[in-house]
Amino acid sequence: MKKNDPDSLADAENSAAHLIKYRMRAEKELRHRLRDKGYNDKIIDELIIKLKKIGIIDDHKFAYLYMYDKVTLNKKGVIAVSNDLLKLGVEKYIVDETAQKIKNEVNMYDIAKEQAEKYLSTNNDFLKLRKYLFRRGFDTEIIEYVIKDLGGDADDY
Repeated sequence: MKKNDPDSLADAENSAAHLIKYRMRAEKELRHRLRDKGYNDKIIDELIIKLKKIGIIDDHKFAYLYMYDKVTLNKKGVIAVSNDLLKLGVEKYIVDETAQKIKNEVNMYDIAKEQAEKYLSTNNDFLKLRKYLFRRGFDTEIIEYVIKDLGGDADDY
């Protein structure tokens, strides 16, 4: 296997392309991964500027697509996905804007209720359900509405 030249922009581009073909990346995440591969900071900076110019690196777009997919496909709550994005290096203000946008576009109650019904099909413990939904990243208010609508009472949470 060919060793990467830490001063080669072409090698860094190939490494970045390999990472990005699997999923879009946050700027900080891509910087970290390229640094781990041994590229120097000057080459990484040059590449990031180039990728930003052509729209391949865009933390706003990345955060939106990542959160939308995790919420709608993986049925996770906005809180959990926001924490994931922060760990990936997306700035807090971008994560907060994205979370608000997703909350306005996606019915989080329906997603939480779907997860709750699935959980209750195997386990009828509302206290455990509450903890489960909380771990999945749903807001406490939504969890309370879901439990109430599914027949749980105030003592269950």
